[in-house]
Amino acid sequence: MSLLLLILSVHFLADFHLWPGSPDVKKHPCFRCLLPHFGMYSLILGLIFILCVSFPSAVIAWMFIILSHFITDVLTFHYYTRNHISPRSQLTAFCTSQLIHTASILAGSCFFHLPENLTETFKSLCIQVPLLQNMRYLLLVILLLTPASQFVKMLTASISLQKNPDSPKSSDSSAGSMIGKLERLIIAMLVIYGEAGAIGFVLAAKSLARYKQFEDQKTSAPLML
Repeated sequence: MSLLLLILSVHFLADFHLWPGSPDVKKHPCFRCLLPHFGMYSLILGLIFILCVSFPSAVIAWMFIILSHFITDVLTFHYYTRNHISPRSQLTAFCTSQLIHTASILAGSCFFHLPENLTETFKSLCIQVPLLQNMRYLLLVILLLTPASQFVKMLTASISLQKNPDSPKSSDSSAGSMIGKLERLIIAMLVIYGEAGAIGFVLAAKSLARYKQFEDQKTSAPLML
């Protein structure tokens, strides 16, 4: 289980955090834009397999996962670059591609019996360190940052039925995006430590801040006659 969580963490880390701009294929609708991402993803995942899984299971599972990842990305990016794709279709393609990526990782772990072919170093590390709990927290933090931000952005665009979710009106500022990430992390920590009641204070503070922002916009708006 620790190895599976580690592989999933590496997947989302390489897919969203270590190659900024990779989901924005409409600005780079070419096959070459996939190669840097594919090389980065293969290298990081390969290092994890070398350190954690014994040969030859590591090589076979590694090849299976990276090839399925590359094929899924090619199909998804070609779908993104189609003309007149709606925000709702972009959200569907985004969720579908990530589900396929996750399913391929689970299939590779099961088919090639990765939990049964761990290296002695990784086994001893699991015994000495509470690795399972740490991997859960790591995966949660990774998901709450850029993947969650991108999902919320696409979900908002699909609900509002905007034709261009990347337009300045619909895209959040960098400060707003950072605040949203911190808010999700704070809520997650409150839930983990059993302080769910304090979430109301976070939501109340956000509501007050939003109310002040709306009042400022209303005051600065020109009077329409």
